[in-house]
Amino acid sequence: MLRINNIYRGFGEKEVLKGVALTLKPSTITGLIGPSGGGKSILLKIIAHTCSSDAGTVEFDGGCGVEDVALMFQEGALFDSLSVYDNVAFPLVQGNVPTNGLPTEQREMVCSKVGEILARVGLTKAAYKLPGQLSGGMRRRVSLARALVSRPRILLLDDPTSGLDPVASSVIMELIVELHRDYKPITFIVSHDLRRLLPIADRIIALFDGNVAFDGSLDDLRQGASASVRSFVACRFELGTPSIEPTVIV
Repeated sequence: MLRINNIYRGFGEKEVLKGVALTLKPSTITGLIGPSGGGKSILLKIIAHTCSSDAGTVEFDGGCGVEDVALMFQEGALFDSLSVYDNVAFPLVQGNVPTNGLPTEQREMVCSKVGEILARVGLTKAAYKLPGQLSGGMRRRVSLARALVSRPRILLLDDPTSGLDPVASSVIMELIVELHRDYKPITFIVSHDLRRLLPIADRIIALFDGNVAFDGSLDDLRQGASASVRSFVACRFELGTPSIEPTVIV
């Protein structure tokens, strides 16, 4: 269980998060949507302890701690001087790369885990390429593999399909669903790609101007969201898209 208790965060005079309170249940996929600048990425960074809050707390239940949290940054944030293999291995060795300097037993463990996750994301043959030699979609798969290699209990994904073409976006979302099905971490996804996010989310949270403007299922969104939330969702869908019904359209 992940509890987010009245989180506030500001930058100068701008208050970005205004008392956000949420509880995320085990084994669920939660989508976090809302306009740019509404605090979504900052909230993920606060949960991952890469950014501090001005007030409020983040609590992990069931023996889970910050070491069990993985954050996939927006745009991937790969180390360009490291190979795909060493980028993915980074969380396992706490930055002690290249891994050929590790003790034999640890090196074999790392090799096994990295090899397994690279195979799952279809990048085995790219293991020793540099990020600059990869397409945008492949780079995003490397970032996903790095976030998942340690099998975190809480997986935070910041706009994992941003800037990708529709085919690559679909591949990334399908991988997220497949890997979630495998071991079911609490998964919290920020995305503007609503056509692909909403159908896979157990729960949808809309963050507008630092406040939770909606919290519910896709059915709740169709039937009971405010006009501003439904308008936001509607303008990001093409009419007739089978993954959401026209009742959402304002």
